[in-house]
Amino acid sequence: MVYPDQARYARLAAEELGLEFIDLDDGNGYIFAIESGPRRILSGAGSVCSYPINNASSFLISRDKAHTKSILRHASIATIRGQHFFNTSTHAALRNPGHEARDALQFAARIGFPVFCKPNSGSRGDYAELIGSPRSLNEYTRRLPPSYAVFLVEEVIRGNEYRVLVHDDKAVYYALKSAPRLLGDGIHTLAELLDIINASLEGTGVSPYPASAITSGGLALDYRPGNGEAVKLVGRQNLSALGGVDVLDTRVPEPLGMLARRACAALGLRLGAVDMFDTSENRDLSRLLVIEVNGNPTLRALEDSGRLDVILAIWVSMIRELLLK
Repeated sequence: MVYPDQARYARLAAEELGLEFIDLDDGNGYIFAIESGPRRILSGAGSVCSYPINNASSFLISRDKAHTKSILRHASIATIRGQHFFNTSTHAALRNPGHEARDALQFAARIGFPVFCKPNSGSRGDYAELIGSPRSLNEYTRRLPPSYAVFLVEEVIRGNEYRVLVHDDKAVYYALKSAPRLLGDGIHTLAELLDIINASLEGTGVSPYPASAITSGGLALDYRPGNGEAVKLVGRQNLSALGGVDVLDTRVPEPLGMLARRACAALGLRLGAVDMFDTSENRDLSRLLVIEVNGNPTLRALEDSGRLDVILAIWVSMIRELLLK
């Protein structure tokens, strides 16, 4: 059995400290403990918040993108203009008007199509899509799984996308994200290449890319790219959704680090990742705005870049604080 990432990191850190790692999930590793004599910490992977130093309230708030935006705005931190809407009538009598799915159409028309939609509690780019028309928005609300009862409609932002990891008010690393690409072979059309990439997402918990990921970029689905020709997919840039990283460095530029530290502090997160856009004309980090804050970020980008040492330093630090002090 291959352990999930966070369980692997925790086990390696426990071994480095000479402590016992205990799998509490029948070999799956999604719930585990680390023990030092009579003392123990519990943690896990998947839907469990892996970082035991994070406050439970802060973590749960960070999972709600609308609440996170509200907190950031009150802290005078720029965010993407948008609004949340409910895709179910359950509890409709208990909330203020103006947030039903039918209201989303009016809001989208007011800020102007295309808009960007994503689940309020989603992760890994699941159902994060560019929506180009009222008809597409209606189709989106019908496609959205019942588990996503709330979704966001946001203004489309153009700019470089960054992620910054913060641990105890220190910016650990930054990554410059890149969009996923379809690679032409001179044989398959874009529609066929899209089918291939969507097949690779089956069973991962990440929704397939819609046709608009191609057509929004101005290309037709029947276009046949030449051998080696790369075509960007418009929309999400998550690694789990086959996005990439152009730059990853532990030397974090101060504008990125400062904004990331402020955002994590506003939510009370000791460890978090902040996604942000640089919308400045010269892409010089002079006009940044926060996309969202992740209170349970994956560290896979660090591992893929050969920086397992940074990951283990984070885990060793947490374990020392909670078990060995």
